[in-house]
Amino acid sequence: MIARFIFFILFLPLPLCSQEFSKLESFKKELKKASSEEKRFELQQSLINIYRIYNPDSCFFYTQKNLELIKKNKWNSRKGKTFLGLVSYYTEKNNIKEAFKYNQESFNINTKNKDEYTLSDNYYMFGRLSHQKGEHAEAVRNYLKSIDLGTKSKNLWIVNSAYRSLAFLYLDESNKEKSFENINKALKAAQESNSQEALGFCHGVLAEINRSLGNTKEAQVHFTKAYEYFKNTQNEYGQAWLFTNWSLLDVTKLMESYQMQLKAQEIWDKTSPNHYMSVANHYNIAYTYLDFYKQYEKYQNQLKWNKSQLLKEAQKEFEISKNIAENNNNKQWVMFNYLGMSELSRLQGNLDGYAQNIQEYYNTRDSIYSQSRKNEMAKLESQKIVEQKNKEIIFNKLIIKNKERERLYYILALFSLLTIGILMFFLYKQSKKNSNRLQKLNIELDKANKINMKFFGILNHDLRSPVAGLIHFLHLQKEAPEMMDDETKKRLEDKVINASEKLLQQMEDLLLWSKGQMDHFSSEIKTVFIKDIFKDIEENFSWVENIDFKFDFPENMSILTDQEYLKTITRNLTGNAVKVLEQKEGDKTILWKAFSDENKNYISITDNGEGASVEKFKALFDDSVTIGTKKGLGLHLIRDLSRVINMEIDVKTEQNHGSTITLSTKKV
Repeated sequence: MIARFIFFILFLPLPLCSQEFSKLESFKKELKKASSEEKRFELQQSLINIYRIYNPDSCFFYTQKNLELIKKNKWNSRKGKTFLGLVSYYTEKNNIKEAFKYNQESFNINTKNKDEYTLSDNYYMFGRLSHQKGEHAEAVRNYLKSIDLGTKSKNLWIVNSAYRSLAFLYLDESNKEKSFENINKALKAAQESNSQEALGFCHGVLAEINRSLGNTKEAQVHFTKAYEYFKNTQNEYGQAWLFTNWSLLDVTKLMESYQMQLKAQEIWDKTSPNHYMSVANHYNIAYTYLDFYKQYEKYQNQLKWNKSQLLKEAQKEFEISKNIAENNNNKQWVMFNYLGMSELSRLQGNLDGYAQNIQEYYNTRDSIYSQSRKNEMAKLESQKIVEQKNKEIIFNKLIIKNKERERLYYILALFSLLTIGILMFFLYKQSKKNSNRLQKLNIELDKANKINMKFFGILNHDLRSPVAGLIHFLHLQKEAPEMMDDETKKRLEDKVINASEKLLQQMEDLLLWSKGQMDHFSSEIKTVFIKDIFKDIEENFSWVENIDFKFDFPENMSILTDQEYLKTITRNLTGNAVKVLEQKEGDKTILWKAFSDENKNYISITDNGEGASVEKFKALFDDSVTIGTKKGLGLHLIRDLSRVINMEIDVKTEQNHGSTITLSTKKV
């Protein structure tokens, strides 16, 4: 008599939820309307995540679509998640080699991206593939890594799935204590995630564990709880999976079992007719027909078939199950179906059919389980290869011994080449050293040229203001001498003399700045009173008319700085403000202000001109701004001298509201 029950290992790797499942058709509609490739990619990835668990063919279809987008747009970093679609597809098709290859590629990309959430999925799939191969120790190692990363990255579905798979693994190992321990941890993770689906699958697994251990009452309790969860969330996939397993709980109630199998198959045919659980359900239905045949007198009033028709229905279901299993490369289920069909042939009295199916069963079983013998043969072959290699090593040692003298010649030749190489390296170093020296001289020459350019530019800029004042006085004296009395004439002469003296002072300041460009020249830091700086401004610009100069500062305020550098800076800032206000009509004001806080001293100049964009003041901060003698170098001079005396510059300007430039230095 052929065994009625077959125990399935269940794998539930993916974050399937009712929200996503119910949005399946919505995603497809949105995909048709998607206007951008980015949106298409996201929608197709959502479909991949849903189809991974229950429809491998659809999963493969959308995975290929996304891989095409990745290739077209060079989104290589996104391959990590998309490759998981191929991993699931080849796993469901029982192509472990391809599944492992793509999971490794996905793992490498996700490791590079530091995507711990998806890496927990990779480790889970490594565990699942090892589990399918019967490598339980490796499977446990990967499941535990999956749990660690899933916990860390809050991927609670993967944590839940890994614990469920560990529960099944320990059930395979006949360790029911460990099995229950892990399914209880899965339940805890499901409760933390507040996932109705996860709780449903956990109770379904608990039911399967109790069923396999013969605890029928406990299994019934958990099957019922799982059904309530799946019913509440309208999760058809969960219901189909549950009915497929639940139908085997008590086959003495054969009609109830049959109704569950029909409900399950209705859902599988609608959602995923090629799913491996659909294979199992067709097999269960076929065996139920055989049971109806054996108990025909008991059930004939409830059936629409006669006895011979029941065997034909069983034949049809076995063939459907076997064909799907063959297409999925699932040899184990092909083997089970041959076993079931042998029982069918026996009941038909078809001895040839029985013999043929039994033979196919053993042939398929041998093709599956002969791998251990192949491994043993490979081990023996490897040992033979090692022995052959050892003989070759002994022979090679003899050859090496005979060639020792030859090797000595090679060493001498190598030494000669090494000597030549050292000499060539020495020549190369000398050449490089000379080249670096020449490059350094070129840099210094370029720097000197830039300093000269700056100097001539400054001459053009900073001598213009005092010379302009001098020319102004001379024109007034020449063009309207009759308007001047003796007192006015004397006053103007004094101003001319004063302007000339200030011109000389400006020239000395420019010389000071040019020295500042030399490597070994340093400023002279001492206490400087603000009133002296402001008095210098007042005297240097006494020739300016129609502009109101204002000064606001504490009487005894002083700072530590270089007085001549600071004077040059303030003169240039004042000169720039005067130029701005020359074209302005109406009230013209320049305000110099000095003040302090806990950390710094501040000196600022404000004009009520037209204002400008901050870009106009770029030379105060950026060394790369072009220098030209016609344009002048007031801002460059201010920038360079401020750096020497450790002053920071801040600019605030607004169109039609004037500008404020603030100098600040730390208190000592």
